Amino acid sequence: MEFNFVATTYSNYKNELERELKALLHEFEPIVFLSFNINSVTYGKLNGDPVKASERLWNLAHTDPWKIRRILRFVPIAFNCPLDVIKIKEIAKRLGNSIPSDTSYKIEAEIRLSKITRNKIIEIIAEEVDRKVNLEKPDYILEVQIIDNSCGISVLKDRMIFKSLEAKLEGSYFP
Repeated sequence: MEFNFVATTYSNYKNELERELKALLHEFEPIVFLSFNINSVTYGKLNGDPVKASERLWNLAHTDPWKIRRILRFVPIAFNCPLDVIKIKEIAKRLGNSIPSDTSYKIEAEIRLSKITRNKIIEIIAEEVDRKVNLEKPDYILEVQIIDNSCGISVLKDRMIFKSLEAKLEGSYFP
């Protein structure tokens, strides 16, 4: 299954999340949601660059925070592959080489509906990426989203992942 984003919401608000994404990201239509059985997560494919979609959400959270009610996180995905160690290693090596050698990174992995462990995924990827690790303030995040037997991987800067609470607090006028 190919997907280029993963979005999260509050428990039991998946349908509202999908409606909100369609309304706020209408310039990225068609947005196709893929079905699976978790009531607080959706994933799918939108037309266009998912990093630009995330940027749009950041801007909306700053200018009109009340429009974003159900989206908690929006994670852009660059590459898909089946949940296969060899394929994941190939993509990890390619993405690792795209991280400048004088910068740091960390691996973030979210596993849903799969038996593979987070530690195993981190171990597989870390073997392929020869860059300095910084778990506190990395320059890049190697994001891994596993859903059932599908894997999505991206190299992102922290600001490329939309986080509604962080965005709303940044945009507020509170001291």
